[in-house]
Amino acid sequence: MKKIYPVNKDESLKENIRNILPMMYDEFMSHKEIIVNFPLRKNHLHKMRISGKPLRYTMELGEYCFGSEFKTCHNEVKDVLELMGEIHDADVMVPEISLHIKEIRLFNQTLPDVKQRFSPKTLSYCIKEKREQRRNMYGELCAKLNSWAQTGFKERLTSSMRKEADAAVNP
Repeated sequence: MKKIYPVNKDESLKENIRNILPMMYDEFMSHKEIIVNFPLRKNHLHKMRISGKPLRYTMELGEYCFGSEFKTCHNEVKDVLELMGEIHDADVMVPEISLHIKEIRLFNQTLPDVKQRFSPKTLSYCIKEKREQRRNMYGELCAKLNSWAQTGFKERLTSSMRKEADAAVNP
């Protein structure tokens, strides 16, 4: 189910982004504890990724309204979501490759001559490699999410939006 954020039609795009982004960030980070503590919960990773996409696209709109610090925050969010996409791709590919291995083994059982059988060794190696890549990327993702919590990413984000508003009011 999609989350609907309150948009005030009387306010500008800039004001609406300033009001909505903290809520979007909170929705995105609400999955953090499960993601960091339970690396095999692929559904939660997918939910977190889905909740991060509106954050990213809203930040793309805000990039034109706010300063360079906001752009830095946007780039960090973009990097995290791309990393989550790569992890998700690995999660999808490993079972698919496993299915191919199973089919090859079934096919090999139908062949009487051992020399005619296919070796699933390459596919097994590919699964091992994908799992290793996923483990490394997942560790990197968890490190980034933990660093956001420690360095106060939300405060950086809101202060970068506030600085732009203060500069516009007091030139």
